[in-house]
Amino acid sequence: MGPFVDCGSRFVDCYAATPGVVPGLIRCRRWRILNPNDVWAQMTKRGDKMRDEILGVLRSAGSAMSAYDVLRQLRASHPKIAPPTVYNALAVLTNTGRAHRVESLKAYIACQCDGSHQAAVLSICDECGTVEERTAPGLVENLTGFVEETGFLPQRHVIEVHGLCSSCGSGT
Repeated sequence: MGPFVDCGSRFVDCYAATPGVVPGLIRCRRWRILNPNDVWAQMTKRGDKMRDEILGVLRSAGSAMSAYDVLRQLRASHPKIAPPTVYNALAVLTNTGRAHRVESLKAYIACQCDGSHQAAVLSICDECGTVEERTAPGLVENLTGFVEETGFLPQRHVIEVHGLCSSCGSGT
């Protein structure tokens, strides 16, 4: 038996959740054949809802959150949510530019640059944990050119600057 997928009215015994893998092997409990594309669309819709919820949690946070912090916050409304669900959603959000992974903190933040698909410069306050995001296209282009001189081919840029934000730095 495969995983159960919501087909709208009944649960589906899903042997091939991806369209085109093994057509015709998706059966509901009443043994009627279902269109694999319909099942895939239902699964995708549910995934979009979870990603939007996780993005909302990241946006409401005052600072960067680890995947387990997100999981703890979602457990109130989704008691059976598992870590892979959160990690998969965070992977999709970071790959689509809707969230960023703060590598040095092993945490995530929601994108603050209104859908800009450029590398972000993250300013991280070591005192209060605030993370600010800005884009600097000229900086990224210069950095790429600099490392390409040695034959290195950069895949992605992670630029993080640690220090004190304006609120924490003004008290010293």
